[in-house]
Amino acid sequence: MARPEYEAQLRAVDIQPGWRVLDAACGAGSYLPWIADLVGPSGSIAALDLTPENIAVVERRVTEWSLPCPVVAEVGDVMALPYPDGAFDAVWFANTSQYLEDEQLLVTLGEFSRVVRPGGVIAVKDSTGPFPVYPLPPLLLTRLVAAASDAEGTMGSLVRVSTARTPFLRRWLERAGMQEVQQHHTPIERWAPFLPLERQMMIARVGLFARMAQQFAVSADDRAIWERVSDPESPDHPANRPDGYHHEGNVLAVGRVP
Repeated sequence: MARPEYEAQLRAVDIQPGWRVLDAACGAGSYLPWIADLVGPSGSIAALDLTPENIAVVERRVTEWSLPCPVVAEVGDVMALPYPDGAFDAVWFANTSQYLEDEQLLVTLGEFSRVVRPGGVIAVKDSTGPFPVYPLPPLLLTRLVAAASDAEGTMGSLVRVSTARTPFLRRWLERAGMQEVQQHHTPIERWAPFLPLERQMMIARVGLFARMAQQFAVSADDRAIWERVSDPESPDHPANRPDGYHHEGNVLAVGRVP
């Protein structure tokens, strides 16, 4: 659904032909074809992920894609990269920093600085969710976010990081010693009438919020509203409203290794 904006963010990193690029925490490898187009046949890509299942998917997809440059995929931890110093010209790190605690992020950025040559580029991209969905009753989502921020566990941590740290990723790259750091904010907006994939995303997003409302300390009235508006068949569901709207904020911070 967000491919145009995601691809534009990657291109904004200014990856050059012939570069060696690390796709750190690559997931299922969705960015690999775009990175391969940027580095071309004289470049190369290393794809790293903590999950063996993801690396298996990447290896299969790389074979099917016939990309213009070599791609080597392996299991590994971003906090202890299995590469020598200065092995890359750039690191791309997308949609993962929100899962790291503050000290873990600093360790990871230090590892990126180690494996990227002096003058090379480190790019960190992440979302600034939770994502506004309209129309909903005033402050309904605000109260849910506040309750989630006060909660323990993975979801509470994700909400705290995405609202309190991700909007300021630039400062974290500067804190890790990078130079010429810049940050760009990309809004991803979708308006009714929605395309099928957009509607599917709206339904999934509102469903997630409804499940969060059952988990966190919101009022019984708020829980009842979330239950009602999360029904995909309900005319009150934002995906079914002629004035429906979805917004996702994304931050890209890019710095150079001194």
